[in-house]
Amino acid sequence: MRNFARFKYLGQKLWKSGLAAIEQPWQIPNLSLMLLKGVHFGELLKINQRWIRQAGIRTVIDIGAHTGEFSSAIRAVLPGVRVYAFEPLPDCFAKLTAKFKKDVDYRAFQTALGAQQGKVEFRRSSFSKSSSVLPMATLHHAVFPWSASCFPVEIQLGTLDGYSGEMELTSKVLMKIDVQGYEDRVLKGSAQVLKQVDYVLVEVSFRPLYEGQAGFGEVYDFLLESGFSYAGNLEQWVSPLDDSVLQADALFVRQG
Repeated sequence: MRNFARFKYLGQKLWKSGLAAIEQPWQIPNLSLMLLKGVHFGELLKINQRWIRQAGIRTVIDIGAHTGEFSSAIRAVLPGVRVYAFEPLPDCFAKLTAKFKKDVDYRAFQTALGAQQGKVEFRRSSFSKSSSVLPMATLHHAVFPWSASCFPVEIQLGTLDGYSGEMELTSKVLMKIDVQGYEDRVLKGSAQVLKQVDYVLVEVSFRPLYEGQAGFGEVYDFLLESGFSYAGNLEQWVSPLDDSVLQADALFVRQG
């Protein structure tokens, strides 16, 4: 049953990506060339937009980089940007650094980010993208049963502000956050760096998939108070159980 659910989920994502490519046929020749270079297809379709290419972005902070899916896409769309990536899982980090080892403008840090520094128990999921500092909620088990198996690993936890001295944030700056329910803690630990950020692309949840996670409202309020306005979603995901919206990649833009 778990394998069938995962196959169905991946099939839906592939179908959605295919439809997106058909809706943007002018991208297909360029997309084909990028895919041959190992660029992640889904992330590329999401961010290969004119506004991103014309926004003047020169620095990207990729928080929750996994094995470089977003990093590969943003590097393809904006080849001249400097990228700072953060990923805590050792095997994912190894793949990430191997992928970008020849990229002089790419620097990766093996750590999770939050609101404090130290060691923390991290829940490694059998589906590594679902791994989190937070325990999975019942809804997550029901919607994504193939990811429910987890085991604890101890990882390093830091704050983005704590790494500010190791980053050269040339304006304009895009911050991407995909940390499975830990978004509010990452933002709280980024208060100083956030002052230099122009765009925040953050995965938000409308229903609780992790215990103790922040919902869209909390993330929205924090970023609004930090000088950003909500500019819509680049992508959103619905539950295969009832078609309700579960998550979205929400874009926030600095006001003024």
